[in-house]
Amino acid sequence: MISSQLLFLFSALGSVNGIFLACYLFSRKSARLADTMLGALLLAICVRTVKSTFYYFNPDLAVGFLQVGISACLFIGPLTYLYLHCSLTDGRLWYWHVLPPAVAVGIGAVFPYSEFPEIWRRVMAGIHLYWAAYLVLSGRQLLRAPAFSRQTMLIYSVFFSSCLILIAYASTRYTSYIVGALSFTFSIHITVLMYFMHADKKEKYQKRKLAEDDARAILRSLNEIMRDQQLYLNPNLTLALLAKKAGNLQTTVSQVINDNLGKSFNLYINEYRIQHAKDLLVKESHLNMELVAERSGFNSNSTFFAAFKKITGQTPASYRAEFTS
Repeated sequence: MISSQLLFLFSALGSVNGIFLACYLFSRKSARLADTMLGALLLAICVRTVKSTFYYFNPDLAVGFLQVGISACLFIGPLTYLYLHCSLTDGRLWYWHVLPPAVAVGIGAVFPYSEFPEIWRRVMAGIHLYWAAYLVLSGRQLLRAPAFSRQTMLIYSVFFSSCLILIAYASTRYTSYIVGALSFTFSIHITVLMYFMHADKKEKYQKRKLAEDDARAILRSLNEIMRDQQLYLNPNLTLALLAKKAGNLQTTVSQVINDNLGKSFNLYINEYRIQHAKDLLVKESHLNMELVAERSGFNSNSTFFAAFKKITGQTPASYRAEFTS
């Protein structure tokens, strides 16, 4: 009896802590998109592990509860990828990755587990494959990460925790159904530790001001690199890559851009891209908007139009008409 109670306690502990951390991430005023994705990922895993814990101790659990837990699995892979993607890049078009599982959940509501159990049993293996495919994409995102350091420990921790939980659930036929919940309890505590270590380091960085001469020197170096190497034409340019080219820490470059220019990294890069686009719109009037966007370093037309309107106050078409008429 005591061992069962302890097993239940440790299995549920990860979900409770995960919910608290997710709520903290959502409630922060300065939360970034990456923090939001991490919070959503924690909630998805919490739902899945709560279902596993209660089902292990109560196999007669209502099938509707089982369906909710299984559906949550659809989001774990995409949210793992999106957390890494948003941490290492600007996270553009993130919603396309959560749309398919959201649609699948809607379809599941039309064909519920209680009425179509055979269909749901067959798709469970597919759900794990879907999760695994996103872990492969997440692994590719890690190639963009700087060398393993305290700054990247949280990113690596989240990735390997997701891998561990997937392995635990995919191998339940050889182990036990409760292993997935226990692995989450273990991994969430590692993630919490990494998160607050990372947050403490960011807080110390925010309190540290660069000397004015040093900041100006870094800005001159950045402007020369952007002008001479035209890094902004790379649609996959990241803060980490720019910092590497400048020979400075990523945190230092971010601080200089934020504090001394009053801009985000995305705005800093997009201003160069929009200036390049302006030249193309006037000097290469035969180019359509898609080509202008592509040759200016934008991944999509929608991002190009939004950035152009935000920075210039007019659309690319009206700008071209104004200077070519």
